[in-house]
This record gives sequence, structure tokens and C-alpha cells, in this order.
Amino acid sequence: MSIAAPRHQPPQVLHTQRLRLRLPCADDADAYAAFFADAEASHFYGGPLRRDQAFAILCRDIGHWSLRGFGKFAVIRDGRTVGGCGIVHPEGWPRHELTWWLLPEARGAGLATEASRAVLGWARDALGLADVETHFHDDNSAALRLTRALGGQRLGRATFPDGIDRDIHAIQTAEAGA
Repeated sequence: MSIAAPRHQPPQVLHTQRLRLRLPCADDADAYAAFFADAEASHFYGGPLRRDQAFAILCRDIGHWSLRGFGKFAVIRDGRTVGGCGIVHPEGWPRHELTWWLLPEARGAGLATEASRAVLGWARDALGLADVETHFHDDNSAALRLTRALGGQRLGRATFPDGIDRDIHAIQTAEAGA
């Protein structure tokens, strides 16, 4: 697959009842560093990582928007970056994927569900996607619970470019506002 020029104009911001989702920027570096420094929080995302490595992931997330025209949003609550959530499609991966992460202190309040629903609605309306996939490590029970809460259905299993076998779940965007 080659990288195509973006066909979509990135949104300025998405709003939910409690959250603001905006494109990531340098202001998010501290949140990325805190998340990836926490071994338990970032375990399923390749962590723990040094600050410079977390900054490289922030750069990747910013660059994804330029290369694809969509990507991961910074999740803001009460003026503070508490996570990321968006639609990504890294080179070599199968399809558009819903992905998210939250700082530990932001977990357990339904913020990942709220952010994911906003992103799914945006993917439907702005990108014209009827569904997206999500894939995660087998022992990530929190990701499985969220996927099920969003109506995700297991499609099958595959070995991904990073060499890890994962279940593939499809999530319909039509019910995003529900």
C-alpha cells in the first residue's frame, strides 16, 4: 500500500459532554511522557518508554494527520490532555483502526467510551466509514470491554506486522451517537 495524499480536511475540534478532542501538538508532550513512563499504563502500547521515545510517538501521531488526513486526537478534559483517541492506519496494517489511550487518573469514568463514540461519529460523517477495526493484545481486558460496549464484533484473527497475533474486531460507526 502506498501513502496517498490526504483527501479530508482535519477538523478543528470535536466536542462531547465532558471532552474536547483536537489535533495533537507539542503541548501534549508531557501527557505522552507521563503515559509512556508508566509501565502499567503503557504496557499494551510498547511501554514503558523514555521521554524522547514518547515524544517520537507524539511526532508520529502528528505526522499521521499530514500523511493520511485523519489520525489520533488529543483528548482534553478540564483544559488538560488526558489521553488520545482516533482512527489510524499505519503503513502495512490491514485497515482503519479505532485506537485510544488514557492516563491512569482519567480511567474508570467512561471517558474512553465517550471519546470513542465521538471519533466513530466523526469517522462516519467526515471519512465516510461504515465500520472500523480495532485490534489489541489478548490479555487487554479493558480494551475488550470497551470494544464490546461500542458494539464491536470479532471478525477473526491475524498476525500483524509487529509479529503479534491479535483478534480483529469490527465496530460499526452508524451507532456512534447512541
